[in-house]
Amino acid sequence: MTDLRTGAAGAVAMKYCSNPDQEVVGFIGCGAIAKNMARAAAEVRPYKGVAFAFEGAEEFANEMTEELGVPFEVVSSAKELCGKSDIIYTQTTGGATVLEKDWLNPKGVTIIASGSDQPSKNEIPADVLAASKYISDLTKQTSKVGELRSALLAGVMTEDDVHAELGEVVNGDKSGREGNEIIVVDLTGTGAQDAAIGQVAWDKLSQL
Repeated sequence: MTDLRTGAAGAVAMKYCSNPDQEVVGFIGCGAIAKNMARAAAEVRPYKGVAFAFEGAEEFANEMTEELGVPFEVVSSAKELCGKSDIIYTQTTGGATVLEKDWLNPKGVTIIASGSDQPSKNEIPADVLAASKYISDLTKQTSKVGELRSALLAGVMTEDDVHAELGEVVNGDKSGREGNEIIVVDLTGTGAQDAAIGQVAWDKLSQL
């Protein structure tokens, strides 16, 4: 259920932090979480997929195309993926950063990062975070175990630089995408999300 919850959060981030004309969606890391991100993204709107991983990208692309009817292209590098993508999902083991600022689409990009959930993990470089409209799922958590942690340690951001928490964007209290900007949505998972998906699962089971 955790992977399903992560995928659902990624879809919410895509819906509220990107524009409908951002139609090319890249996936860096092609494991179980990426599959749930791809499935959930398809519920937001149709898209064209791009996939990169050191292993499993072909299998991921073929499975998602067959299941979702989404056309996928497998590329040979994260740099190539970034150049093609309007929205980028990163869901790796978080052992090293997975992209660079000068690889990103100059027309604007939404990066939805879910690989950093421990203090030792980091997918997004500090300079990308500092240049972005940064949106957390829960700032007090991302500052400890999310991507924000690395930018704070590097001294390139403070918590005052956080644009919003995702719930504030969903509620309309804070803005989502505005123009050709870099947006980073930092997903570490929250207790409220776990409770919500648990309730859905219980409701479904109760109907059996």
